[in-house]
Amino acid sequence: MTAQAFIFDLSAFPSSGVPADAERLLDEAIEHGLPCALISELPHQQAGEQLRRRFGDTAHHIFSVVLTGADFEARGHKAPYSVVLDQLGVQPDRALAVTTSPRAIAAARSAHIGVRTPKVQVMRKPMRKDVMQATRH
Repeated sequence: MTAQAFIFDLSAFPSSGVPADAERLLDEAIEHGLPCALISELPHQQAGEQLRRRFGDTAHHIFSVVLTGADFEARGHKAPYSVVLDQLGVQPDRALAVTTSPRAIAAARSAHIGVRTPKVQVMRKPMRKDVMQATRH
């Protein structure tokens, strides 16, 4: 793991409960003692509800920084990734953004942060094969 910090976008964690690449990355970061931050475009209350649904009451133990109401169009010191990097005390080239949002991806790239777009693992039900019997007339 080469990143010194991970910045997760709440959109990277699917709400369906299906395991995702983002969860694996989060587990690895925690295992290695790396700081993790969370960014969301959602207003504080909505983001808080999703965080509780997704992580229970442990979110404040998992993420060193949580930024809600992020405006990925903002530039300079008000840009969400700049705010989070400043709080974490990490340089952009030592961080990795984990997001599925096109605006967040563009903002991370313009901040010179590496981007990882997590893959959702699709759980499929086994297909039922119906056997049709042929009859001769």
